[in-house]
Formats: sequence, C-alpha cells, structure tokens
Amino acid sequence: MPLVMQLLIKKPITLLLLLLTTVTIVVLTVVIAGKSYVKIDPIPFEDLRHLANRIERHPISTQILSVILIPIVGNILLFMPWGFFAFISLYSMDRPTVQTYVLTILLGLTFSAAIEGWQYFLPSRVADVNDIIWNTVGTILGAVLGHARLRVRFEFD
Repeated sequence: MPLVMQLLIKKPITLLLLLLTTVTIVVLTVVIAGKSYVKIDPIPFEDLRHLANRIERHPISTQILSVILIPIVGNILLFMPWGFFAFISLYSMDRPTVQTYVLTILLGLTFSAAIEGWQYFLPSRVADVNDIIWNTVGTILGAVLGHARLRVRFEFD
C-alpha cells in the first residue's frame, strides 16, 4: 500500500495568505507607475480591438504585441492567486459550491473595481475598465484552481 502524504492548511493560514495576496496587489498598484496620458479608459476590450485592427492592416511587431498583451496577461496572473485563496477561504461543506464561486467572483470584481477607482486619483495611474475585466477573469481562473485542488491528487513514486 503506497504511503499518501497529505498537506492540510488550516483556514486561518488560508485567510492570512489571502490577506498577503491582497496587500501585494495594493502595493503593486502603488509601486508600478508609468506616464499617464489619460485618467480613464472606459471602453471595454479596446485593447483587443486595437490589436485586431493592427493585425488586419499589416503584420505587427513583437513590441506592439507585447505592449498590448502583457498588461492583459499580467492582470489575469495577478488576480489568480487572489481568486484561489478567496475560493478556499469561502469554501465550506455547508455552502453550495456555486455560491462559493459567485461570492468569490463578486468579491474579486468589487476588489478590482475599488482598485481602479483608487487609481483614478493616483497621478501616474489610469483607471481602465479592461483591468476590471481581466482581473475578474484571473479571479475566476483562480477560483477554478481552488475548486480543482479538491479533486486533484498528486502521487509520486
């Protein structure tokens, strides 16, 4: 019979990890700064439309592609751990899984919207509705991973 090792992380540790992830996101929001030419970008998926239009007209350089895609990927990756720890923190046997997903997504959306609202008042930042969308996508992917951790078991020989 193979020896199965199980790592159990208590709820307070999970909540601490969620808090640390939240603080990291807030600190990165303040530390990462650039030149802001506008205060707000209210048009959803404008970045993807811009990319599609550029590709239609002519091949685009790797630099242009990275300028458009890196912020999208960065926003998704930034919020994946947050969604993961939020889902695990909210999950319980007494609460339906769908309700845990809805709470996680709504909290992630609210947190992201609060950060974007705060960025509006920072001189070197831009409030962008696309950031809220991509952050929420990251929250959803993190929640899916948080839920999957219940179903996946790794065994090594």
